[in-house]
Amino acid sequence: MNLIRKGNLLCVLVILALSSLGCVWPVNGSSAAPSQSGQIPRTVYVIHRGLHAGIIIRTADIPSGLWPEHKEFPQAEYLEVGWGDSEGYRYPWTMRVVFRAMFDSKGSVLFAHAFSGPIIDEYADVGKEIVAVPVSQSGLAHLCAYIQDYYALNAQGRPVPLPTVYHRENFFLATGHYSMLNNCNNWTARALVATGCPMSPRRCVLPGIVMSEARRSGCVIWHRGQARRMDKNQVTNAGKG
Repeated sequence: MNLIRKGNLLCVLVILALSSLGCVWPVNGSSAAPSQSGQIPRTVYVIHRGLHAGIIIRTADIPSGLWPEHKEFPQAEYLEVGWGDSEGYRYPWTMRVVFRAMFDSKGSVLFAHAFSGPIIDEYADVGKEIVAVPVSQSGLAHLCAYIQDYYALNAQGRPVPLPTVYHRENFFLATGHYSMLNNCNNWTARALVATGCPMSPRRCVLPGIVMSEARRSGCVIWHRGQARRMDKNQVTNAGKG
């Protein structure tokens, strides 16, 4: 999803410049969220899209009875999820949109990108980095419950889809108040904390900070501009995915 177009405002460029401060190439860290005894570990993926970091989950790993809204995409092998300002997430940025999102947000949305096939191939044109993070089954269950709690459901208990100009992207009415200091990256950091990853969500206001924290618990499987790509066995060893 390309949220930045020619002629965007100077404030967007400033945000991009700040984001890059957190994107230093790391040494792979060891898992800080080990699987619990007797549990088969799972893998979640953290994706850096440029202005925000999101979470990718394999749909087959979602525990029964949790996050039922994921069934809106029955054919998808993976779901990327995120959270953000209703207007700023779904439409191109303007000065009004940017400042309203930061200081006077009128609502929030959950973002869902459904796809099948290799993760790296899916994001080759839009991503900057992908980190695989092994989590326990209970950690994954906590993550799914965290996502589920952010849906604002209608009277029939169904998610409320919202329109967007971006092809293949899906947005749903959500709970929570968006602001400059409680943004999409803070949300993603809290999602990782739900799995058991140690990090400080309050400081994760930029996607680069989220990715730096995620590397401590996982390993980089792809990075734009780097000849770095894990083979299938390495990804499996990072956590059964």
